[in-house]
Amino acid sequence: MTYLNYVIVYCLRQLNGERSIYSVYHIIKGKKSSQSIQDAHLFQLYSFFLSLPNLSRDFFNRKVDELETGHFIKLNEDLKAEVTEKGKEAIESASFFPWHMDGLKYGDRANVFWRRLNLLIQVLSNHNHKETSYFPVQRSRNIQDWIKNFVKEKSDRDGFSIALYRELYKVLSEMEEDPSLLVFRLTGCRDYGWTELQTAEKLNLHVEEYRFRFLDLLHGVLAKLDGDKEGFPILSSVSTVGEKQGNLTISTAKTFGLYSQGHSIKEISKIRKLKVNTIEDHFIEMILTLNHFDTDRFITPEELQDAASVMEEMGTKRLKPIKDRLPHLSYFQIRIAIAKAGDRNGFKARA
Repeated sequence: MTYLNYVIVYCLRQLNGERSIYSVYHIIKGKKSSQSIQDAHLFQLYSFFLSLPNLSRDFFNRKVDELETGHFIKLNEDLKAEVTEKGKEAIESASFFPWHMDGLKYGDRANVFWRRLNLLIQVLSNHNHKETSYFPVQRSRNIQDWIKNFVKEKSDRDGFSIALYRELYKVLSEMEEDPSLLVFRLTGCRDYGWTELQTAEKLNLHVEEYRFRFLDLLHGVLAKLDGDKEGFPILSSVSTVGEKQGNLTISTAKTFGLYSQGHSIKEISKIRKLKVNTIEDHFIEMILTLNHFDTDRFITPEELQDAASVMEEMGTKRLKPIKDRLPHLSYFQIRIAIAKAGDRNGFKARA
């Protein structure tokens, strides 16, 4: 079983038959919708969010077919999957899990950080070798302009290069993962970095596993930088991306702006000419994405606890069974409780 097969089986086990297989597809691909973000939180799959943004539906379907043919999963007519004992054993026997990965938090930022870092090192390496003519390893105009402005501010390029090397050496030395996952792909003067496939072959890894190991290392580095900005001033600057209201989707960010101005859900629905259910979707995304979002005006801590108890007792996070047990709560209130249950910090600690 290839590593992506393992990831899909793991995600399907987390879904526990409560979503279709395409919920996994949208999470891995990193679909910026409220539903996918909610599912990633709810089923503790934020590690894998946006891990393979170029994953095609056809390739995903072939992977699912392989898993069904190999008796790792069973599919029903609703395209919901049950993980078999063989599938569960495969999950338990996996030799690597990307513990540092957090696509919801670092997905887009890790991509920008890597592209900036790779180009920065190429620029400095060519400068140190007095080389002025070369093809930039990153073709994005935004990345190139950012590096140009960043380097322009540094008068002592040689000293800056040494400082960057020391920071990169220090942060990679503190990681448990093999730094070669990243170092082999860096580009210097007349020395282009290896591709994913070349690096995977060099390290004796399947390219699918290499992809997740690389992201795991990259996300781990970003976590280190966030925890010690003063210790890594250069890398922290390279990793900093403008805040977008907590990585909310564009439509939810607009709803959040109106809510911050004091508008109610119904008022926002009228202003934006969207259904109330759609605005409620946005609020669920806010609860999951924004730290310390206050839900007391929508549901009391006692009602949250009641819903949590029912979810634990019934072993489900589906709306209707919970509503049947707690008819006095609205579906929106139950969705808030489910969202809180999917919060990695847990709502019990906040209540």
